[in-house]
Amino acid sequence: MARRSVQFWRIEQLNGDELSRPFPARRVAEVLKKAQDAGTDRRFTSVDGTVLLAQALASSPYPVVLLDRVRDTNLPSVGDALGRRKPLPLAPGDHLLETTYFAFMKRNVIAVLTSGNGPRASRMGEYLGGMLGLEPSLVPVVREDIEEILRRLEVSRFEFALPAERLSGKLMEGEWADVLESASRLVNEGTFRISLSVGRSGKAEDKQRIRDRIQQLIDLFRQAGSVEHFDYVVAEGKDSLTGDREVVDLLKERFISHIEVDPDVFNDPQKSVAEAVSILTKQARDNEAFFARTLPDIKGSADPGQVPEMVAGGMAAAREAVAGARGKAEAHEGAGHELVRG
Repeated sequence: MARRSVQFWRIEQLNGDELSRPFPARRVAEVLKKAQDAGTDRRFTSVDGTVLLAQALASSPYPVVLLDRVRDTNLPSVGDALGRRKPLPLAPGDHLLETTYFAFMKRNVIAVLTSGNGPRASRMGEYLGGMLGLEPSLVPVVREDIEEILRRLEVSRFEFALPAERLSGKLMEGEWADVLESASRLVNEGTFRISLSVGRSGKAEDKQRIRDRIQQLIDLFRQAGSVEHFDYVVAEGKDSLTGDREVVDLLKERFISHIEVDPDVFNDPQKSVAEAVSILTKQARDNEAFFARTLPDIKGSADPGQVPEMVAGGMAAAREAVAGARGKAEAHEGAGHELVRG
């Protein structure tokens, strides 16, 4: 058996505004399915060059969407029992697909079934923004009191550790990606540990500046969606309400379910889809009581009008087409005026 994790995220904002009604996930799945059936090119290239591709898997009881990272460079090799290596047997035009599964649940919660190589949860936000003009802001669902504790914490130390063989810039984004990628080139065995602290010397304003910076880095870390790959993640500081010293274990407090899966099933593209839908549906059902107790209820109904039809190349291509049509119309109108004046 192999272990996979199910992370839980919540769509907090949409296009920069607080989301107070259900996210139109069912409409998103319908648009994706229509684009699939029409053979529309659904690939989206992120600013960092990552190519993403989504497809709808189910619409009931919850919309389930698969998101692939598409790879055609830096591919791994295959080998026999003696270690003799050969290229992956890909046919011309084929790509390597690394997959994450997303189930859109009640209360704007998304259950995310991950593997070590599939896209992080934040990539779904990038994809929906690039292809459909939606910009969902995702925040992790945490255990009941962790957010309150962190809001009160005057952080003085942040520390994490992970096995050196797991070091990769793909686990994080931004500055953390640079740190982990550099570390992966320095060590390949043992444990990599990093600790940031305010220190005891210096002026109060200098300490506060360092504290604010550490807090920013903690926020980036928590949003990365790869916390489960680490062995140890803690934040320490003074509780501004009680004055007590608090050590917050972010690894245990993050709401992540670990499940055992049959690796043979997930190596089969057809069986893996059905299994992923089954796992996510069960997770939604099993954790409904927790979400009902800890997350705000979402009233009203989704607005399907927020989700346009999908076009090849996404919203950038759609805007270019509109701009081109407008330019042609203006040129034609200008030519007509010239004839009138003549």
